[in-house]
Amino acid sequence: MTSPIKTTGKPRSSMKIDNAPTPHNTPASVLNNSYLKNGNPTKNGNKPIPTTISEEDLQSALENVNLEDAAEPQNVNPLANNPAMTGLLYQSIQDKLGDLIGTDSGYLDNLPHPVKEKVLGLKALQVDLYDLEKKFQIEMFELENKYLNLYKPLFQTRSDFITGLKSPTKEQIEIGQEHEDKFELNDDDEDDEDVKGIPSFWLTALENLPIVNETITDRDAEVLTYLQDISMEYLTTGKPGFKLIFKFNSKENEFFKNESLVKTYYYQSELGYSGDFIYDHAEGDVIEWVDNASNVTVEVEMRKQRNKSTKQVRTIEKLTPIESFFNFFDPPKMHICADEHEHDGEDEDEEDEESEDLEARLALDYSIGEQLKDKLIPRAVDWFTGTALEFEYDEEEEDEDEEDEEDYDDEEEEFNEEDEEEEEEHDDFAGTAEGVQGQDAPECKQS
Repeated sequence: MTSPIKTTGKPRSSMKIDNAPTPHNTPASVLNNSYLKNGNPTKNGNKPIPTTISEEDLQSALENVNLEDAAEPQNVNPLANNPAMTGLLYQSIQDKLGDLIGTDSGYLDNLPHPVKEKVLGLKALQVDLYDLEKKFQIEMFELENKYLNLYKPLFQTRSDFITGLKSPTKEQIEIGQEHEDKFELNDDDEDDEDVKGIPSFWLTALENLPIVNETITDRDAEVLTYLQDISMEYLTTGKPGFKLIFKFNSKENEFFKNESLVKTYYYQSELGYSGDFIYDHAEGDVIEWVDNASNVTVEVEMRKQRNKSTKQVRTIEKLTPIESFFNFFDPPKMHICADEHEHDGEDEDEEDEESEDLEARLALDYSIGEQLKDKLIPRAVDWFTGTALEFEYDEEEEDEDEEDEEDYDDEEEEFNEEDEEEEEEHDDFAGTAEGVQGQDAPECKQS
């Protein structure tokens, strides 16, 4: 692999400070029981360190504000009956406090010299950690690619079963029965031996896959019946990344001429602050539709036009883009505006909205690619049968589970400890590492 990752000496942080107006360099501990607050010397001990003002503090202050020109007595808050004035005052305070975000409080500059040296030592250790993270990602990338090549013979056999080129052996059928409880084989099923392969296998699997299923229309479903295989490959030269390969039955496909459609995702050459790959951009193959009527990404409207001079009438096609799964192969692209400093306020607001919409589309596109790569391709049969859905949780269900967990008390912990003594589970990793035998393995929860 040719230099897939490069890191800089000073990685950029993507962290944001949400609680105004604590300056970026002021730890909350300094405001409470820090050793600096309790008497340790600084270069400028009399310089006050800005404190955090929460929304509750602001609201409390507003409730105690008295205006000099108010007709009410001083012990009555004139803002209480004037929500508009309260909102304006609150917004004004927020705007002023917002200016403090990211400003230097002087805290680091006021640290004692020995403490500064230790902080710089920590930064040196951080640089070493970045180097190790880079090596980890390189080796992980190579390891994933190694095992992907080991998976390929299995994936090829899977494709042969789906398309009907091969049939499973009796031994494979018996093993499958032991691990699948969605259906059972019946003697009557032997009458349907004329069926070739597994019809609409990938269409069914895609329609069970969250997020992806929301992009599939009825017209898309007709095209996806010709889908024979979905596979992936890692990019091992140039920029790191991966590509998804959709193979179609080109002989019977009535919609487009492509034998396969490829979607390629590229990562940035530089690791992110967290030490992970950062999505850069994606590219997709151009679909060669047979004609506009076969193009499921547009709506065709026939219109008649009359020539004013000759009075002749002609029919034209008006093409309107519509939502479709196959827009996946025409990913959104980031536009760079060269005249960004010449726009007025209204144009800037429109650009902000367009930018937010574009970022949402890019995030969705990348999310779909990751779903196909990490979930669908390795576990295709479970998405076809629906077994994989049993391991999927919606955000609402997760929130409910967290609330339920908070309702339990210590009795549940005691109950779980008793269950752990009674139940024995199969350990896939038992005896694989020295020095860990006899110890309890950490619990792994499906997310």
